[in-house]
Amino acid sequence: MRLPFMKKKEVGNVRRRKKIVKPVRKPSRWLKPLAQGMAISLAVVASGFGIWKLNTQLSISYWDIEAAPHVKAQIQTYLEQQKDLDYWHTRASVLQEGLVAQIPDIQHIQVSRILPDGLLVQVIARKPMALWKDAQAKQVKLVDEKGVAYRALKRGEVMDLPVLRVSQDALGQAVQLLLALNTYDKRKLLHLSELIMADHGWRLNFARGEQWKVAQTQVEKNLIQVINVLGAPRWAKGHWRIDARIPERWFIRPVKQEVI
Repeated sequence: MRLPFMKKKEVGNVRRRKKIVKPVRKPSRWLKPLAQGMAISLAVVASGFGIWKLNTQLSISYWDIEAAPHVKAQIQTYLEQQKDLDYWHTRASVLQEGLVAQIPDIQHIQVSRILPDGLLVQVIARKPMALWKDAQAKQVKLVDEKGVAYRALKRGEVMDLPVLRVSQDALGQAVQLLLALNTYDKRKLLHLSELIMADHGWRLNFARGEQWKVAQTQVEKNLIQVINVLGAPRWAKGHWRIDARIPERWFIRPVKQEVI
């Protein structure tokens, strides 16, 4: 029994009607790499701007210098002459390298940043022990306690130091002699005017015409012997010229007599 609302199914070769689906256009292949490139470029620009701004904000506006007065003045001048004081140009390694190159009086330096805009410079200065004349450059140079001739004496600069008249190769030995003299008799070191390497030994010229001659070998031992002898009551009150280069026989004369 067929109900009224039921339709008879069509039979035969009848084409079914399908829903028309429109094709979706896919974006071109070059758009995706372009978008990625633009995103990366924007990120780089933003990062660069941020770094530049931070670099400027961390510029040095003040500094503290812990050093000997003559070195402190040179560091102060160096920093004042710097055109760029931003973070990049005031990194600790950069400043340390520049200061050591420009100021030979620096023996050890430590540069620290005090964020956001401060700088701390701590310096140990070289200790000059003597003066030395460079035969080639004809300059008088300062020599430190390690035997290094580190800079020329400046015009108008006065140093009350003994003069070393030795070759450059003998600077280390000469300074060792000065250090030994400082250990056993500081007063004599203060009165030393010249140290000369000649006549198969060392000649020490002191104030008031006093002179010592010691062998080139076993210098410290020889100095101790001379200091002990001249410290005895017989010799303590005078000024002497002494030749101690021959261990078995010393020659001692008052300074008023002829040079030995």
